[in-house]
Amino acid sequence: MFDRLKTFFRPDETRAQTTAPADGWAVFTPPATAAGIAVGPETALRSPTALACIRAITETVGALPIHVFRTTEAGRERDVGHPAAAILAGDANPWTGSTELRTALQVDALLHGRAFALVIRAGGKVREMHRLDPRSVEVSFDPDTLEPSFAVSQQEGGVRRYAWPDVFFLQTPGGTLDRPISLTHLAREAIGLDLAMAEHQGRLFSAGARPSGVLEYGKPLSPETVKRLRASFDAQHAGAGNGGKTLILEDGMTFRAIQFTSVDLQFLELRRFAVQEIARTYRVPGTLIGDLERATWNNVEELSRQFLTFTLLPWLDAWEAALSRVLFTPNERGRLFLEFVTDDLLRGDIAARFEALAKAVGAPWMTPDEARALENRPPIAGGDQLVRQAGQTGAAGKAAP
Repeated sequence: MFDRLKTFFRPDETRAQTTAPADGWAVFTPPATAAGIAVGPETALRSPTALACIRAITETVGALPIHVFRTTEAGRERDVGHPAAAILAGDANPWTGSTELRTALQVDALLHGRAFALVIRAGGKVREMHRLDPRSVEVSFDPDTLEPSFAVSQQEGGVRRYAWPDVFFLQTPGGTLDRPISLTHLAREAIGLDLAMAEHQGRLFSAGARPSGVLEYGKPLSPETVKRLRASFDAQHAGAGNGGKTLILEDGMTFRAIQFTSVDLQFLELRRFAVQEIARTYRVPGTLIGDLERATWNNVEELSRQFLTFTLLPWLDAWEAALSRVLFTPNERGRLFLEFVTDDLLRGDIAARFEALAKAVGAPWMTPDEARALENRPPIAGGDQLVRQAGQTGAAGKAAP
């Protein structure tokens, strides 16, 4: 294993340069954080905050429909007959749906910085796509053309090499194949702190939990008396169903409840800060990961729009470009393109969008077909004519009937 790893960091000068997986040595030995917890692609998912952020992005990307469109003289129209349409809308391979594959690949991209899938062709057309474990893929570059190629380690041993048109690869926006950006790796300190505080909180309420209060008495008590008082108190007031019972104490004894101290409050604030740090890394609004501290009726809808605009759209653009590279031939890329349909994410604002389109079509400065094209709808008969209201004049000054 270590002989193979050396090629990641010390490539031979006589062959194409080889790069390491996204996490480098972290794939095998996750680096320890300042909190004392090693954070790698798998352990990061133990953080409830990181898990919530990753789920918010991956499940949304996986659920969004993606269609093939063809550019025509009249604008564009959906192409349901292209082989890529069947893969994107149906099954990526006989045992994996398109939604499942996109979700799994998006998880890889967030955890490792990049994701890979093997493309299977028959008759020059893409028929299947299969996920590749990013930890098993090595990327090399031709020294003359700089074209990438991929060496995939097989479970049964050996390595298979593939040219770049045969491998789908998705990267974090801003990253490259020789310089991947792993958001989870870069946020490992915040994730480690979140994990450390979660463990501390668990220990606090387990065997090492602090008591809810103390019994105070002005005189020393014998061990037998202490034991009897503890057993009597626990029997009457500990456990479910005993809350709210009247507390009766003997001989001037008092009960003092333990309140939260400033240290306790700082612990809670630190937990909130760790949540915000992780959410900031993945650029996920707090309302989508259960942090409703600053949520209001007025800002939840706006935060959802920001999630689409600033979080999802960069990823969706990267998806569309990566899929176009392997699903379309060079000749097809000039007239075919892919597009995610995000209408469902904007359903809460669809009335305002349709109202704006209705005003634009009736202004008149936009034809019905132009408005339909914005909604990925095909043209209709007579839709290329401007709609004029009664009393409006055309170019020749003739009023509309």
